[in-house]
Amino acid sequence: MVVPEIDAGRELSDALTLLAKRWTLAIPTAVASMLSAAIVFFAIGAVVVSVVAAALIGHAAGALAALGAGAAGVFAAVFAIALLTYVAHVLVIAAAHDVWEGRDPNFGAALQLTLRRLPALLVAFVLIGLMTIVPLVLSLVLIGIPMLFVLSYFLMYVTPAIVFDGQDGVSAIRTSFRLASSHAGPTLIAFCGVLAAFFVGRFVDAFCIHVPGLGLLTAFVVGGFTAAYGALVKARFYVLLRRR
Repeated sequence: MVVPEIDAGRELSDALTLLAKRWTLAIPTAVASMLSAAIVFFAIGAVVVSVVAAALIGHAAGALAALGAGAAGVFAAVFAIALLTYVAHVLVIAAAHDVWEGRDPNFGAALQLTLRRLPALLVAFVLIGLMTIVPLVLSLVLIGIPMLFVLSYFLMYVTPAIVFDGQDGVSAIRTSFRLASSHAGPTLIAFCGVLAAFFVGRFVDAFCIHVPGLGLLTAFVVGGFTAAYGALVKARFYVLLRRR
């Protein structure tokens, strides 16, 4: 049996069209994006207010203590954002099958599936977090930034492998590396599409975040839509490539 070639460009275009029609798929990522923006705003605001207040009353030790506590708070905020974004990403991928089949997303079924896969998802979340530590640290001297892109490319299919095929966290990482390596052409096009959507979303967010109210609205609409698009693309390409 001859397996037809994947038209990666058309798949990216179809994903955009489907998401526009079934826009409710973006609700989980939209909520996560808005909450993440709110967490960043309040976490940074709390640090600034605490440090400035301590400095104004001439309490240097208090300012340092506030800065230390603020750093811990920012770290907790980053972890909360990462976990929140990950859960929303999983829900959209779990519901993506319905959208590709022409149906509205069934978030009830997607939530049940996510809960069944939760142990493997948490293992993958922790392992991916550990794998990104070195690139994140090296990003301070810029060399880690391309490493993060390469790592993201090879980890594209981890969540779909867990959600759709019930693989454990370690096996899903291996599967993702194998698919990304053996099907580099379509995977690279898919990755560029996801990356382009991400950068468009971040550009709009950066432009609007300084306007009160508009920043949260932009995070909800644009952030949610671009994140859902990325999840929809990853789900589609995983299903197409695993059959080959």
